[in-house]
Amino acid sequence: MNENDIVKTDFLVIGSGIAGLQFAIEVSKIGKVVIVTKQKIFDSNTELAQGGIAAAIDETDSFESHIEDTYKASVGLGHKSVIEEIVSSAPNIIENMIQMGVKFNTKNGKKISISNLALAKEGGHSRKRIIYVEDFTGREIEQQMIEIVRKNPNIKIYENHMTVDLITQHHIKGNGQFLPGITCWGAYVLDIQNGKVKRFLANKTLLATGGCGQIYYYTTNSETATGDGIAMAYRAGARIANMEFIQFHPTTLYQPDSQRAFLISEAVRGEGAILRLPDHSEFMKEYHPMENLAPRDVVSQAIDFEMVKNGYKFVYLDLTHLNPEKMIARFPQIYKKCIENGFDFTKDMIPVVPAAHYTCGGILSNTDGETDIKNLYACGETACIGLHGANRLASNSLLEGAVTSNNAAKLPQNIEKIKFPNIPKWSEENIFDENEWVVISHNKSTLREMMWNYVGIIRSNRRLQYASERIRIFYREIEEFYQKNPVRRDLIEARNLATTAYLIIRSAIMRKESRGLHFNRNYPEKKKEFEKDTII
Repeated sequence: MNENDIVKTDFLVIGSGIAGLQFAIEVSKIGKVVIVTKQKIFDSNTELAQGGIAAAIDETDSFESHIEDTYKASVGLGHKSVIEEIVSSAPNIIENMIQMGVKFNTKNGKKISISNLALAKEGGHSRKRIIYVEDFTGREIEQQMIEIVRKNPNIKIYENHMTVDLITQHHIKGNGQFLPGITCWGAYVLDIQNGKVKRFLANKTLLATGGCGQIYYYTTNSETATGDGIAMAYRAGARIANMEFIQFHPTTLYQPDSQRAFLISEAVRGEGAILRLPDHSEFMKEYHPMENLAPRDVVSQAIDFEMVKNGYKFVYLDLTHLNPEKMIARFPQIYKKCIENGFDFTKDMIPVVPAAHYTCGGILSNTDGETDIKNLYACGETACIGLHGANRLASNSLLEGAVTSNNAAKLPQNIEKIKFPNIPKWSEENIFDENEWVVISHNKSTLREMMWNYVGIIRSNRRLQYASERIRIFYREIEEFYQKNPVRRDLIEARNLATTAYLIIRSAIMRKESRGLHFNRNYPEKKKEFEKDTII
């Protein structure tokens, strides 16, 4: 093989959120690590996470209570054994983060220790168990991990690099030489700045690319969240599960001219904020006994129902009855953003709308991150391990990413050295057709609007059928363009978005009931025969 376009390493990590960084830190103790991230290393959904990490550490709390809350939120689809493992691992993960230097809020401002951590409450939780850093928990965790990663001589970071495809038997001629099953030897990776594609070869590859929020017109997600890992794994032959369950966060700041939604943390309602209609009346008591702290699927659907029924463009989140100094100190980032948009939440109610927030489905894997494909792991939001089921409980996401990536890093097979086959160079023939790209780029924007309007919070058979017909056209046009043109970031993302949209639509059509985050007007009730995962 020509070595000029090859990067060899023991571990290839694709993505730089909590799952990717946690894995990189741990496996760097036994080998060389390469992190590939398509923007800067801090660009991820982790960096945007406001709320915190759920952990039963208080003497009035218990693993059993946290497990029960998680299972209830999952609407019968959470796997009990998986929930038990993730929940029981939480205290160790928190202790590890304290050792890394994460400055969690404490009860009395004294030394940070697991017994002295401040705890908040969020929707669906029966106790205060959210460990947090004001309203920027994810950013604090990300910054501490990045500092550790950058100082580590065994870790090399490739920023502005984007994975095009996983390297498997599909790329190698004469693959009859291989044993049954699919093996991953790394990935083809685009250097975004110079347009060259290199072969990144690794004994073990981790997909930690996050979710697919950018598939929707309004989302809280980082612009990097284009379903890359899910799409690549599906194309390589991995099973994908539960993609119909896209979580819409109930409360994002209403900004009619912005597609990037600013999150108003669920912890705000945990502190006592109330959802109100424009006439100031409360409405959540009509939908759930937990009212404003009901699980996210219930609150998002309730807001959507009220908006559609009454023609409202938004509803309000009211903090004006709460202690102003305490709220500003607790939510400084949210307060600043509201002020920038003309709202002082100590005096004014905040206009809010739901927005796409979290992908509960993903690459089918276990709590150790193992997938169908040999030597390929998937952790964090890009994976589906059976923790969230039909709806994710608030603040279980950072926990899942940290636990599963930590488990994956400890697997005994990580010390294996594999023999690489003769992997072909990436073909870079043809010239990018800018005129044709205008049509494809327009399709990308249209795709996001279609997903918002037809595969959003409220669905129907007619809407899903229309979306299914449209996505086949989108996908065919994008795939034909992809085959004829050199790759670049926006083309790879368009291809991945189309693939992921297809998986969401197909999964939604397969589930002929309403459960959790999937509500279909034609099947408004839960059905016993659909108390199972949707697997493609």
